[in-house]
Amino acid sequence: MVEATVGLLVEHGYGGTSIRLAAERAGVSLGALQHHFPTKAELSVEALRHASRSLAREFVAAAPVDGDTVERFAAILDRLFVVFQGSTFAAAVEVHLAARTDPDLQDAAAELNRDVEDLIRSSARELLPEMISQPGFPALLQTSLSAVRGLALTSMAPRSDSGDQWRQVRGQLLLLAEMVVPRDRV
Repeated sequence: MVEATVGLLVEHGYGGTSIRLAAERAGVSLGALQHHFPTKAELSVEALRHASRSLAREFVAAAPVDGDTVERFAAILDRLFVVFQGSTFAAAVEVHLAARTDPDLQDAAAELNRDVEDLIRSSARELLPEMISQPGFPALLQTSLSAVRGLALTSMAPRSDSGDQWRQVRGQLLLLAEMVVPRDRV
C-alpha cells in the first residue's frame, strides 16, 4: 500500500492519485483501504510517513560509523543527496505543493513535515553524536538539509544535472563542518 501510493504520487501527482487507484495498485479492496484511510490526504500522508521512517532506518543502518568525523559527515551528505533524489522525496513534494491550496491537506502535511524533521534530528544524534552538542551543529544541519532539498528540487526538472552544483555545495558544507567539529576529534 505504501509503495503503491508513493508510486502514484510520483507518476500522477497528488491530483491524479486516488484511493481507488491505490487500492487497485496495492491489490486490496477499496473498502479495506478506505476503512483505514478514509481520505486521499490521510492515505498520502500516512504512506509518506511510513516510507520516511523506513528510509531513516535504512539510512542509519548503512551510514559509516568509523573514521574521521568530517569524513563520516561527507559520506552522510552524499547518501542524503541520493536519498533526496528518490521517489519518497518526489512524492513528498507533490503532497506539500498540493497542501498549499488544499485546506484538507494542510494540517496533515504540516504534521508530516514535523515528523520528518524529528526523524532527521534523531538520525543525526545517532550518526554524529560528537557533533550534535556543538553550538554550530543545528545551523549546519539545517543548512545542509536546505541545500540538499534545493538541489533535489532542481534535479527534478527534465534534463537537469545537479552533479556539478552538488560538488560545489558539498565542499562548502564540509568547510562548515570542519568549523563545528571539536578540534580534538577531527
